[in-house]
Amino acid sequence: MYLCGKKNCYGKNILPSSLRAYLYSRQKTKYFFAMAKSKAQHRNPTPPVKQIPRKPVAAVVPPPDWHAVADRYAKPALLALLVIGFILRIINLDELSLWIDEFVHVLRARDFNAGTGPLLTDDNNGILLTVVLLPFFKLFGATAFWARFPSVLFGVGAIYLMYRLGERLFNRYVGLVAAFAGTFSLYLIFWSRVGRNYSIFVFFFLLLGLVFLKAFENKSDPEGANFWQKNGISLKYSLLLIPALAASLLSHQLTFFFAFSVGSYALIIAITKIIRKEEDRFRNKYFWLGISSLPLLLLILPGANDILRGPLSALLSKQQIDWILPQSARLSELWAKQPWEAFGIYHGVLRYDPTLLYFPAVAGLLLAFRLRFHSAAWIMGSVLTPFLLMSFLFREPGLPRYFVFVFPWFLISAAAFFYWFFKYMNGKLVQASSNTSRYAVLVFPFLFVLASVRWSEMKRFLLAEQKEGHVVNENIAEYNFTNWKNACDFVNKQRQPGDVILSTVTTAASYYLNEENVLWFRQRQYDTKLKRYVSNPPEPQQKYSAATYEDLRRTVASAPRGWLLADYYFDNVFIDDDARMFVYKVLQYYPEASPDGSVKVFGWDSSKPPPQQQNLVVQLGKAADKIISGNYNLDIPAQVYNAPVIEMRMRYMGVNSNREALVIFNDDNAVYLPANKGKGIEDQTVVLQKKWLRPGSNKIQILYEEAVQSDPDKGFTVFYLGFAGK
Repeated sequence: MYLCGKKNCYGKNILPSSLRAYLYSRQKTKYFFAMAKSKAQHRNPTPPVKQIPRKPVAAVVPPPDWHAVADRYAKPALLALLVIGFILRIINLDELSLWIDEFVHVLRARDFNAGTGPLLTDDNNGILLTVVLLPFFKLFGATAFWARFPSVLFGVGAIYLMYRLGERLFNRYVGLVAAFAGTFSLYLIFWSRVGRNYSIFVFFFLLLGLVFLKAFENKSDPEGANFWQKNGISLKYSLLLIPALAASLLSHQLTFFFAFSVGSYALIIAITKIIRKEEDRFRNKYFWLGISSLPLLLLILPGANDILRGPLSALLSKQQIDWILPQSARLSELWAKQPWEAFGIYHGVLRYDPTLLYFPAVAGLLLAFRLRFHSAAWIMGSVLTPFLLMSFLFREPGLPRYFVFVFPWFLISAAAFFYWFFKYMNGKLVQASSNTSRYAVLVFPFLFVLASVRWSEMKRFLLAEQKEGHVVNENIAEYNFTNWKNACDFVNKQRQPGDVILSTVTTAASYYLNEENVLWFRQRQYDTKLKRYVSNPPEPQQKYSAATYEDLRRTVASAPRGWLLADYYFDNVFIDDDARMFVYKVLQYYPEASPDGSVKVFGWDSSKPPPQQQNLVVQLGKAADKIISGNYNLDIPAQVYNAPVIEMRMRYMGVNSNREALVIFNDDNAVYLPANKGKGIEDQTVVLQKKWLRPGSNKIQILYEEAVQSDPDKGFTVFYLGFAGK
């Protein structure tokens, strides 16, 4: 419509008069009302409304992307853990003398480099570590430090593999928590600081598990181009399984438990698929892997494993066969005597270190199924399966160190629990909380691990505050260390060319004395077939020998000079009682040779008279765990017992107070020894009550009173104890 009714009129004033009059009247009315409103507001002005400033609404801070946090900090944190783990494993590495079992690798590698011994012997368990030692000894010498250094490297490598496995099974957070726990585990630290094949075994066993998961645990593609893609199997990593398995087997024969772990893992998944009636329950790799693992039952079923003994005897020693093929008769005997012994040993490992972490790890075995079913099945097969088998079937030998390959998986289980806990807390309880609360939950597992570490025991071990005996708890290591270095240094300074050297442990004396011709001082040995101790046959054809009591007497009589270095074996079943008493009475004891008394040093010299009144040697208080002697059975003749007064005559040194040394009679009564007047050996006499004793054999023990606050000589030494009537 056009204002003028015509096109292109451009709004000219050509409207009808009636319309113009209407528009004019409306304009006047609007003007009138506007003027009236203005006058009213002028007479009654409206007060201004006060504007209250609004508080700005805080911007909502989104929760952090935890995967991004892990991607950003995991690798630097892992690097820091590897550095810390290396320091904890290398500090004071050679302060402790080599442990008796370490010489299995040390002497073999040293002699092979020198061309004086073979690399392979009858006992080749852990041969891979011996091979690894060869270049280190060639370059740096066969010292205790370089004997243990490869174990340090493999121990640090195990921390890295724990991270990789936790990442592979769950995520980087789980891997980092597991690596953190492994870094500070006293159990793993200890076995990474000795020259035995347990650290290298842990490394290659974990590597074997990682390679298997990379080979087998991949996503299946039904439309794949080949068999491997269709079944989610990596051909490359499947081929790498062969060298990984070989390296683990050459590190320790306990690798055979890997087959049981794989079988358990596959059966858990396969059975679950069958129960759920999944479409591919009978056409998947887990079902067929589980079926192929069923022949392992031949190893554990009573009687069935006897079939395999013949074929395996061509490949393994009898001891190794007994390990992997338990005998039902022997198991029945063990069950009748000590049914829970092996269970207690391995459970003690898990319960002791690192204490509180035991509970999250046990819970993680179940709660991991809420995170990722396949990974939880693997953890279950890697922890629970070997634990039960070793506790109740493969029971011998039951020692804490044999559980070292299971322990890292237990720590990964604990890490899985903490990740479940983090997800639960972050999703349920702190949704409306600040990011500070979320980070607190994230950091909690690391603080929990640090609170579980046995710091005082770790400090004592790393600083070598105790150099003999049980330097760590028996749940970690069951064997004694012996301070061979000091004793051998003393003998090296005193001995002359041609001196005969005897030792209860020939390998240790040979190593630290740098002497090949060290003779065994043991009169008994353990017969593995008869399962009991038997006496050694005499060796009259040998010029010098201590295989029997008569051989010992002949050697001392014919050799002008000689030495005997005796550790704790001197007081156990390997030593004949007559031979021990002969040493006491004929050989001179040197208490100054060993500061802690862990190695007794005796010597003889045909040009000097035998020691005066010496029928025992008891050195107590020098070492922290040597405060009481063994049992001594001393006879009281009838004429002595019937005398009016019975005296105990003793020769000792180092007793500084009347409350330091205690002699216990027949477990019921005791008497303190008088303090020495000087620093040398002194004769003392103590009057005894007749009711404490009995005619004939009496049980005697000597005790160092720990309550002594001031003991400048740190312990004492007793050389003679006898009875006389008066």
